Amino acid sequence: MKKTLLILGLAGMLFTSCDPVMDEGKFVSETMTSESLLNGATFAQFNKVIADDGTESYVPASDGNYIQFNFPGVSAVNAYYMKNGEKKTLSYGRAGAMIYYLPSRGSDPQQTLYFSYLNADGTEVVAEKQFTLQVAQALDPAVKVLVSNKGTKKWKWMPTSTNGGGVWGNGGYLPGEQNGSIDINGAWWGCGVEDGDCDDTFSGQSQHAGDRYNDIIGECYALSYMEFNEDGSLTAYSNTGEKINEGSFAIKNYNNNEITNADKFSRGTLETSEGAILWPFAINQGGLQPTAFEIGYLDVSRMVLIYAPEGTGGWGECTWWSFMSDDDPSGILASHDWHWKPTNVNGGAVWGNGGYMAGSQDGTGAINGGWWGCSVEDSDAADKFSGQMQHAGPAYVEGEEYSTSKMVFNEDEATLIVFGKDGNQIRQGSFSLDMTPNAETFSIGTLNTSEGTILWPFAINQDGLQPTAFEIGYLGSDAMVLIYAPAGTGSWGECTWWSFGK
Repeated sequence: MKKTLLILGLAGMLFTSCDPVMDEGKFVSETMTSESLLNGATFAQFNKVIADDGTESYVPASDGNYIQFNFPGVSAVNAYYMKNGEKKTLSYGRAGAMIYYLPSRGSDPQQTLYFSYLNADGTEVVAEKQFTLQVAQALDPAVKVLVSNKGTKKWKWMPTSTNGGGVWGNGGYLPGEQNGSIDINGAWWGCGVEDGDCDDTFSGQSQHAGDRYNDIIGECYALSYMEFNEDGSLTAYSNTGEKINEGSFAIKNYNNNEITNADKFSRGTLETSEGAILWPFAINQGGLQPTAFEIGYLDVSRMVLIYAPEGTGGWGECTWWSFMSDDDPSGILASHDWHWKPTNVNGGAVWGNGGYMAGSQDGTGAINGGWWGCSVEDSDAADKFSGQMQHAGPAYVEGEEYSTSKMVFNEDEATLIVFGKDGNQIRQGSFSLDMTPNAETFSIGTLNTSEGTILWPFAINQDGLQPTAFEIGYLGSDAMVLIYAPAGTGSWGECTWWSFGK
């Protein structure tokens, strides 16, 4: 395909006082060039203003991130920008539109957008236009949950207890609050990924997908994923890494995973362009692809979305989606305070010994390979920290061995603070993450800390040794399992384990 380019730097912007509503382009049959494509085209920039009553309006701004364009001489253009060598579509198949583009943090305010047109003979012409834009500063907390502190984040399917691993299905609307577990409150039925254990898979559900089924079957596998970006773009990828679809998203009325609409047990709304998420179809709706999803649950590693047609009453049919992310470990650490989490070892132990390289950990409370452990001081267990002082070193401070003791991670400052049972600060140090997995030791990464920083930072039977590198056996929003073994420890040799949770 032949492509011609024209670079046009803007010395100033053109503004109008009218509302940002576009005129429809008129079809032309003559062959366009980059110059003629831009001839007569208009552009204006705006900021969105939200009044106290929720009314939205657009105010002209020389660096506004809402860009109005109109190409009156053609039937349609595609608007996009380039990121890491890939096209990111902002508007498709329209001669005029209002687009939103927020460059990522650290970007140059001078940004180039591209407008392409396809001639009848198959040649593509592309005009480049430069705009001065506001650049993203600190991420909005709601957006940060979806995109992580690094500005981009992958979300994939999470199997649930419905139908032995369903990730999408139907259920009764408004059954109550979702809790982020593998149980979907109100679920009736669900289908699972193609390469999963669920009896029903997406391949048997093409009737819900309309005409798009054959184009997007690759999004129905365990390795399929969506990538949310801080610029508001959303891209879906197949199990082989092929781009399936791209669009945009916005999150509204979300506040730290709290219920913001009690009537609907909703934590907010995820708005997307049509068909942007994985398997974007409402069940039994003839291929309908919703653009507004109720957030049943959303934290840094878990997302449950719900859709019901307008007017659906309690226990009427709705659609649910189940997603997870393991792409934001530092965000998980910083998402809440970490306390001791009792396990099923020795009647509720939170720290103890076990056989090294015994297998993977799953965060459910079972410590794979656990031999023995002690519990917090304010428990009914027979073995408590007070009986294990022989393992403690000089970093020990009374108060860190209770259920109310906690660790607080600060992602931006890379600090870790330990608090005692009464909320008093005990220690402060630093941390870093290396999420390189080690299949041999069943580790998903390494938590590095300054010496003696975590709660009860002592290795068992090591004369008070305080490790500074802990293998991560498991890390999720509700559980963390850390493991330490001296260098050279072989399979089923003695290791130390720690169990933490919300």
